[in-house]
Amino acid sequence: MVDLRSGSRAFTGSLVLLGFLGMAQAQEEAMIKRATQLRAAPGDTSSALADLAASAKVTRTAQRQGAWVQVRAESGATGWIHMFDIGTPARDNAAASALRAVGNPLGGVGSTAVSTSTVGIRGLGEGNVSQSVGASGRGAPQSQGMGQADRMRVTANEARTFAAAAALQPRRVDALPVTHFAAAAEAASSMASAAAPAAADTHSAMNALLQSADSLTEAQEIELGRQMAALLLQGKPLDPAPEMQRYVNLLGRWVSLQSSRPQLPWTFVVVDESDFNAYSTPGGYVFLTRGLVDRCADEAELAGILAHEIAHVASRHHLRAMHSAARSGKVSPSLTALARHTHTLGLGAEAEHAADREAVVLAARAGLDPFGLVSALVQLNALGDSDLQFADAHPQSRLRLDHLERAMAQPIHPAAGAAAPVTIDERLASHAVK
Repeated sequence: MVDLRSGSRAFTGSLVLLGFLGMAQAQEEAMIKRATQLRAAPGDTSSALADLAASAKVTRTAQRQGAWVQVRAESGATGWIHMFDIGTPARDNAAASALRAVGNPLGGVGSTAVSTSTVGIRGLGEGNVSQSVGASGRGAPQSQGMGQADRMRVTANEARTFAAAAALQPRRVDALPVTHFAAAAEAASSMASAAAPAAADTHSAMNALLQSADSLTEAQEIELGRQMAALLLQGKPLDPAPEMQRYVNLLGRWVSLQSSRPQLPWTFVVVDESDFNAYSTPGGYVFLTRGLVDRCADEAELAGILAHEIAHVASRHHLRAMHSAARSGKVSPSLTALARHTHTLGLGAEAEHAADREAVVLAARAGLDPFGLVSALVQLNALGDSDLQFADAHPQSRLRLDHLERAMAQPIHPAAGAAAPVTIDERLASHAVK
């Protein structure tokens, strides 16, 4: 039988490393953040099997049900605890060392690993960017990969058909508590969505961006985003498995339909790289590495990561960061320089927290488990991202988890997280992706 997730890809040393990361995911050692109880089944009403003290060590298995994960205590007892009760490991571990190694020996000469805005290592070095487009930033070359990416784009109706076949029912879910920054960004994005698209070019779009992030028309935003996407994708191979590319586009498009900007030409691309990485550009281009997809334990985790990037785009976080960098006088006001700056230093802590909150809501509205993103962040926290040079680009995962715990204090939806997780392999084998 052919593995739909691997297609015809040829692996070298990355196979061993990704296999190790997969094992680490299923058997990660974690530390209890505060005193809690080991439950016989998911839920606070389930019988207690044992008391777990703060700082007690447990080993996480691959089983998850909504906000609850199965763990094995040092006594040997196996039960369930809430994900928010898992703390940051007090020591380094082999899995974290392996994750830090991704993108260096496997990334080729000159690859610089810097942090992603979502969950892993960005893998975008200055050399990659500076060699892609000229200093002016005008007329960035459209790589062959962009044509492939555009052909993989699916329609809103195709996404709805996928959702119906996958039994994903849209839900009415209120927004989580937001900061003033997030509210302003959402209002601005709504105004931008109301503007009628018009012809745009990179030069006029850059001029508008330098004036204000809100002054760009939607067409100008899409044009800038496409140029940035071509810059980021140039020289990077796309994953050759068509089933995977279609699945990620269907799932991402379905989640994007729950956002404030469903009319954007949303395009989702799986890049054939082993890095643990996701990123996006204005106008609706979202990229994930195959290493990240393979790391996701189930569909909800993948959807949560996609939703985080969708939230960044919908709220124009990239444009605001680029405008601020240009106005600071410390960055050349060119597309190349601003793209490099944004993707190296990130979008800012407030933008990351806002995107996390919105991602949880988008996933819930799409009929998916809203704890998928939380689960992905718990995994990263277990790997010890405090050692991965993340401070300059975004908050560490433990801070993002603390923020989400406060924001998700109230139940999101009665059905949220109630269904059994669906693995990516199961979805790929289903008729929903055909």
